[in-house]
Amino acid sequence: MPFALKTFGETRLTGPDGQPAAFPDKGLLAIVFLGFRPSGRVSRAELASFLWGEDSDGGAKSLGNLRQLLSRVRVRQRELGTAFLDIESADITLCRSDINFDFDEVQPGLLEDAVARLEAFQRIMPGQFLADFDIPSETGQLWLLERRDFWLAEFATTLEEAAADLSRQNGSSIKAAAARLIELDPYSDVAHQVLMRVYAKDRRLSQARLIYDRYRQQLWSELNTRPSEDMLRFARLLFKDEERATAAAEPVADLVETHAPEPTSVSRPQLPRLLLLPPRRPDDQRNWALISGLIEDVTIGLCRVRTMAIVAPHTARRIAGMSGDEADLLKQYDVSYVLETRVQERGGDAALYATLVHVASDEVIWSERFRGRPDDFPDTYRELVARIVLETAGSIERKELAKIQTVAKPTAYQNFLLGQHSLSLTDLPGVRRARKFFRAALHDASDYASAIAGLARTEHLEWLLTARGDDDLLRSAEAHARDAIRIGADDAGGYHQLGVAKLYQGQFFESMEAFLEAESRAPSHADLIADHADTLVHAADPILALDKIKRAIELNPLCPDLYWWTAAGANFFLEEYGEAIACIGRMADQAKAGRLAAAAYAMLGDQRNAKKEMRRTLAIYPDFTVDDWLTKVPIREKWKMDMFREGLRRSGFK
Repeated sequence: MPFALKTFGETRLTGPDGQPAAFPDKGLLAIVFLGFRPSGRVSRAELASFLWGEDSDGGAKSLGNLRQLLSRVRVRQRELGTAFLDIESADITLCRSDINFDFDEVQPGLLEDAVARLEAFQRIMPGQFLADFDIPSETGQLWLLERRDFWLAEFATTLEEAAADLSRQNGSSIKAAAARLIELDPYSDVAHQVLMRVYAKDRRLSQARLIYDRYRQQLWSELNTRPSEDMLRFARLLFKDEERATAAAEPVADLVETHAPEPTSVSRPQLPRLLLLPPRRPDDQRNWALISGLIEDVTIGLCRVRTMAIVAPHTARRIAGMSGDEADLLKQYDVSYVLETRVQERGGDAALYATLVHVASDEVIWSERFRGRPDDFPDTYRELVARIVLETAGSIERKELAKIQTVAKPTAYQNFLLGQHSLSLTDLPGVRRARKFFRAALHDASDYASAIAGLARTEHLEWLLTARGDDDLLRSAEAHARDAIRIGADDAGGYHQLGVAKLYQGQFFESMEAFLEAESRAPSHADLIADHADTLVHAADPILALDKIKRAIELNPLCPDLYWWTAAGANFFLEEYGEAIACIGRMADQAKAGRLAAAAYAMLGDQRNAKKEMRRTLAIYPDFTVDDWLTKVPIREKWKMDMFREGLRRSGFK
């Protein structure tokens, strides 16, 4: 009986008696490498290059290492009484008759029955191919990655074939195989689709949707990307019937639209232009790659901000290297603001200095020093990028707002800023005042996507604040959001407002897809993250919603009331009623959340405060009734709606 070599998970050689047999690691790697060669043969030079890589002396060092390895292999093979490798000739040859590989059981074409092959994969593949090996050579690393991708793809293909007819298969075994593949490849579309189909077949659509939602969040949080088009189509088809029932038979629209070409004659707002001057390359370049990468990510982040125009990095580098009067250069390129950065390293510590200068007045409007050891930067990298982007954008917006007092008529851009500023309190007069400013901006710049998205925001906020359930407001908000997407497809604003409109129309699936699109374009936009959290509250994922709203509050500590309102809702559905009331207590205008506060007090058994909030709410909304309101508020899970209804009833609402 020959020896056996296990290659998936922990690599292990076992003898004919089934007991582990010691062998040089590089020798095992050579055996596996040759196991995939049709000829089973490799030259010494190629094997040395594979195992150790090229070196400056023409491979002499690698060949020396190989000779030492083969000497140890020769001794060990003699001790085991076998010969896996023929090392006596010029080339190295594998003796296949003396060793069995575990992957032989799942070689393509060996088993025609997909179910039997899937069982074989589950039996022999507890982990990645050669999971405990790392090959130092570039050739070896590429080979290892290709082999791992190959076996994951084979596993996925086999799973897909075995699950083709779920009605004839054992759902539990298919589910177990899909779960195993997800362990090995957390980003496998096939595994997630099969798992969702199994649950859907068992009429457990809520579980299937939970799998999909978590997969989307994982892709976003870990890879900063969204599901593939194939996955989006699959999910839409799977959840189509549920969405129709929830949305009163409205067909599911495709979020990935064909964007209409922009008109040839357009009017655009004159945005302030920002030039980011990169730091000079230091003599000690050990940390230069990290610092320059950070500056590049700051530039990318600023490009996503729609309240300024960014001078292209290539032009910025050329301006930095030009001689002559700096003021003339900045005027020539119509630069309004300059963000200067420089790096200083001393005694093992590094400091990144960022200074924002208003060119016309030569005024420093923001400056900060970020200190730390270079080794600490990877842990604070994302925070550094977000902080610089937010401080830069906020400082420029405040400066531009201050300039409005000195002009006879605000520009389209300044009217947009006034609209944004009017929404800071989120009351009905502010919302309607903001709408006036956004319309004024569009009067001067009809294709200003951010202002169109702003109109959509005022409409959904008015729908929320008036509590009348005016469907026309939501339809108009959706139309404006889609116009903003058509005009500015790379802008987060349109997708953001489409997500909100779809939420209040009860289209949870489309809402979350739109928010993912929006967050991919503006990952540090606090208002966007807060509204995404609100969607997750309504879509029955309060834990993730609470994480998101905490992140939004970190980004925007002096936040609008809506942030705390959303945090209160998430806590309410987690049955943390005291926390919900505390969040409402942080709102400037607590009356807006009177219904939620009354329900939370009632669930705590505090009837005195519950009745007080109930009376205050009815003084504002005298026609309010529980059942009428709950037909307008989108809550996906029935038990959560029943929970809210119970709290409202206990507080005294009719």
